[in-house]
Amino acid sequence: MKRKPEKLLALLLTMVILFIYQSVPVAAAAEKPAESKTAEYSISIACSSTEYTTIGTNAVMNFNYAAQLAFKNYVESASEGKIAVNIYTNSSLGNASEILLQCMQGVIECSTAGDSDLSNYYPNIQVFTIPYAFENRAEFYEFLDGAYSQNMFDEIAKSTGVKIIAAFDNGGFRNFSNNIHQIHTADDLKGLKIRCMQSASYITTLETLGAVPTGLAFSELYSALQTGVVDGQENSPLVMLDNSIYEQQKYYTLDGHSISPAFIIVNEKWLRSLPDDLQQVVLDGGKIAQTAARGTIASTEGMALNFLNEKGVEIYTPTQEERETFKVAQQPVMEWLGSEIGDKAVSEFMDALIEIEPADTQTVGTSVNVSGDRTNVVPYIVMIVLLVLALAVVLIKLKRTIKKYETNGII
Repeated sequence: MKRKPEKLLALLLTMVILFIYQSVPVAAAAEKPAESKTAEYSISIACSSTEYTTIGTNAVMNFNYAAQLAFKNYVESASEGKIAVNIYTNSSLGNASEILLQCMQGVIECSTAGDSDLSNYYPNIQVFTIPYAFENRAEFYEFLDGAYSQNMFDEIAKSTGVKIIAAFDNGGFRNFSNNIHQIHTADDLKGLKIRCMQSASYITTLETLGAVPTGLAFSELYSALQTGVVDGQENSPLVMLDNSIYEQQKYYTLDGHSISPAFIIVNEKWLRSLPDDLQQVVLDGGKIAQTAARGTIASTEGMALNFLNEKGVEIYTPTQEERETFKVAQQPVMEWLGSEIGDKAVSEFMDALIEIEPADTQTVGTSVNVSGDRTNVVPYIVMIVLLVLALAVVLIKLKRTIKKYETNGII
């Protein structure tokens, strides 16, 4: 008899928890508890995000904060109390560009960073603004983990002095919403007044698709939508909840025109000043933080889409054929980027995209009933992320324990 998915996942999670309970404390029993040791090093890790986001009546953890907590928990534990991690959120140490500069200068050891702020110091990262480069989040993560991105991260370290230790997306794909009609193809955007960020890539994309890009402060967007100054806007599902934008938007199309990377960075000079074993702890902590951030984004995005659907927003996913019509926007943006950073940098990015394994994509061209199958996968995503995270912690701790026992001649 087949097991139900819920029971199978629950069983796997229980096995992991039991394995951690039985093995890790025993392996660490000979050690002095981490809490009783005085930290020899400290890390300040800062972000400009709030700690929680409200979705309906639920308060969910912001992905940057989730990454910070996972990083702190792992680093303090794996370093056996030698490293203390201090978390700063909600721009308490400055806005996004300010904390990036502080990390570059070594004022703080660690911070979050987005591609837009890094582009001021490493212009080539603007290739991520080419529209419709990625079909889905799985492809995007594969690209971030691949050789092209890793080489780029090495170049960023040389140019800025900060090392990227975790890479994820900055809150999901950006999509179009409006009050006039549902957008199925690029032709449906013609004539629509769309509020967008004031960057050349976004403006060029909208102009190529026949829309009218309009610059507005985000704080002015709600009233502009309400009074018809603009017909729509472009943002991720979670941002649709900010300032209750969804109240003034009837149609939301999951065209996924843009997804941008976000990072956790450390000052490389500071990192190299640590003993080798603690350097590895910090790098491993970055991997744990990356897993936490990616899982949090995926699950909260599903919750946001479900909430929008419940509030009467009609959500549509274009078919693959319909989505191809939007890609006419790529060439003009690539030409602009070529004039900014060079044609070689643009062509290398596009060549690297071709090497990504094609992932399955949703091709049902109908309005999405988010309360159906789509949101039912959210608990599975969360549970799978927990499994991966728990297994990673177990494996790393066991590896360190075995190495320690070998050194002491115990095994």
